[in-house]
Amino acid sequence: MNLHAGPPRAMARLTLRLVPLTPLHIGDGTEMRLDEYVLDEPSQGQRFDKWGEEIEEQAQAPKLCRFDQAKAMRAMTPAQRSAFQHALDSGQLGEAARALREAGRGAIVERMPISRRSAAELKKAFKDPLLRSGQVKPFIRSGGRLYIPGSSLKGAFRTALASAALPRDCEPPGGWHDESALSAALGLSSNDTTTDPLRFLHVEDAFLPEDATLIDQAEVMHLKNPAAGKAQMHYERTRALTDGAKAPVFTVAIHLDGRALDGRCVARQPARFDLRLLLSRCRAFHLSLFNTEMARFFEGAVKARLLRLLRGHAGEGGRLPVTQQGWSPGFVLLRLGRFGHFESKSLEGVRRGHVPQATHPADRIRPPGAWGQTRTVTRDAAGNPIPFGWVIGWAVASPSGRDRSPASQDKEEHG
Repeated sequence: MNLHAGPPRAMARLTLRLVPLTPLHIGDGTEMRLDEYVLDEPSQGQRFDKWGEEIEEQAQAPKLCRFDQAKAMRAMTPAQRSAFQHALDSGQLGEAARALREAGRGAIVERMPISRRSAAELKKAFKDPLLRSGQVKPFIRSGGRLYIPGSSLKGAFRTALASAALPRDCEPPGGWHDESALSAALGLSSNDTTTDPLRFLHVEDAFLPEDATLIDQAEVMHLKNPAAGKAQMHYERTRALTDGAKAPVFTVAIHLDGRALDGRCVARQPARFDLRLLLSRCRAFHLSLFNTEMARFFEGAVKARLLRLLRGHAGEGGRLPVTQQGWSPGFVLLRLGRFGHFESKSLEGVRRGHVPQATHPADRIRPPGAWGQTRTVTRDAAGNPIPFGWVIGWAVASPSGRDRSPASQDKEEHG
């Protein structure tokens, strides 16, 4: 597909082919409780054929099975209904949930893969619901299909564009604040959406394949003790390249109105952009974040592995992300979803992190650009911490723009 910016109002189109480098979670605020699901774990026993030879079987992953509560209650046997009602009347909510789960095995509506460590922890919650909540937060769906909202992708683009366009030599007395910095970067006027240059950018939702996710445990890792995690949480997250197995590939369609380059439509010249500049600024912003996060939290084996996976992710024709000339203009790096941490959601060096648990009041607001002490991570098969939300890929068709040549943009990006 050939792309051209054309005259103002001409639409340029681009498709991105992306894959999670590390697990990604985007939720809709819902959660599954202990009385809404059961666990289905395959038998671990040995099987033999008629000659007494052991049958080799592929290991089956456990499943979290969500059931229809209303249907389960209607299908209860008299004994189950009596046990359920007695537990409710006596305030034994754990016993009531257990009785409902038993009936729920006949009303399964969805089976979701779950990691063995999450399954083991949730089994403990079944035994002692007062000690563990057993809540599971699912991935967002539309019509039953897993998807990544276009608004999430567009938000990552907006942050990168605004961070690059911010007039840092004109910082007001007292420093930048979130809203004032965004307005200064993009030329926004209060309560006037027609001044937003991102109004010309449309990013479509991206649907994931059916087997793209599993439920896994997340934990909070502190910089001073990476081996020990706190706060047990369970999230449905995408499979990723860091899992060592097949990771889901998804495509994102982007449409850009040519007026995003028009000085009559975008007030500030630094805020004007075409598709090539969009990818360039997005890549530069997220590469800076990625390199800093790797050096700060994941130095060593984890950093080396993530860099190897990132640099080896070839595009069409075997193109590699990094060549002797620098980063390929068609390569994409994004931070998406929950657990991207405030650094990826804010303008570089501007946002001041809030630390409400700090002992001294003066320490509860970090200086601009300061990083936190924790990361929310999952663990790979070897127990290494893996951050959430890093997505990589390629532009299927090369973007083009009228304001500068590809060579000049690459020169600008690499200094």
